[in-house]
Amino acid sequence: MKILSPRMIFPALVVLLAFCLMTAGCTSGSSDTTDPGVTPGATTVPAAAGTTVSGAAEGGVTAVSYTTLISFLPDAPAGWTAEEPVGASWTVEDGQWTWASRDYNRDDARATILLQDSAHYDVGYWESWDSFVSFETTEGYYKQGTVSGHPSWEYFSKPDSYGTWVGVNERFMVYVSVEGGSEQDLHAFVNAVNYGGIANLK
Repeated sequence: MKILSPRMIFPALVVLLAFCLMTAGCTSGSSDTTDPGVTPGATTVPAAAGTTVSGAAEGGVTAVSYTTLISFLPDAPAGWTAEEPVGASWTVEDGQWTWASRDYNRDDARATILLQDSAHYDVGYWESWDSFVSFETTEGYYKQGTVSGHPSWEYFSKPDSYGTWVGVNERFMVYVSVEGGSEQDLHAFVNAVNYGGIANLK
């Protein structure tokens, strides 16, 4: 039996999850927006199928508008420039979920902050949240942690891809990615988000 090396396994898992996210069943309220479940440069590793967002019943709350989420996207840190934010509402079952995103640039480096209100539906990044697993290889790592008291996952993939997911109240998801930057850049963007304000949204 042929044994795959970690160098081969890591990209294969990334491709598998990207395919799963691209085929996830979400219907957009706008045809010119991108599914926030798939962010360019993001890498995730699936461990098991079927993710459930616990907490309130699906549809038990109304998602906040994407314009509200946009107001929580921070300005660019020193040395970075921010692009115009974008947002969208997505239809799911008998309800909606929303997201807002903003890109930031510095020379050849690019960062993205995406905020998602799932309204407790199993959508977007919540679809893969429970499938993340901690690991470390010569090519990168996934590690579990907390950000401002909220559960998080951080990843690194060589040479310079970084990302963090932060789950807020089992409803909101904050995703931050940095391509062509450093771990310090990632933490600067992660720490620029107002998690307390997001947690207080109703």
